[in-house]
Amino acid sequence: MAHHLNRLYWIPIAAVVVLLVWLVWLDGKRGPTGFLFGMGDARGEAGYCLAVAERARGLTRGQGEPKLEAFLTENILFWRARADPAMAAAGQAALGADLSRPGRNEGAHLHLALQDCGLRAVSLYGYRFSSMQ
Repeated sequence: MAHHLNRLYWIPIAAVVVLLVWLVWLDGKRGPTGFLFGMGDARGEAGYCLAVAERARGLTRGQGEPKLEAFLTENILFWRARADPAMAAAGQAALGADLSRPGRNEGAHLHLALQDCGLRAVSLYGYRFSSMQ
């Protein structure tokens, strides 16, 4: 009898593995949508990225480093072509809500958002920013 019980050691191990797979599956269902900044679709994402680039341009007032200004101009043109006016307004509203959260550093958020939007333009759309060459 003891010999048979020693063979059953794998049952708790299998149960732990099944539990871990199930927990990872549940976590994946609750994961992000795949669009930046929690936007629901690509047009909303484009509207948010357009709002970020326009807000950054508003802060620099066109007087920043020339390479940065060229990058902002390219971002604005790139995302404007992908966001219709309704999505641009929704992106501005979402950015405003994000920036108004307590403890949110506007400059840091815009900096990271510009990076995320630029990487999305390069990796998903294959765009090459001439200002970054």
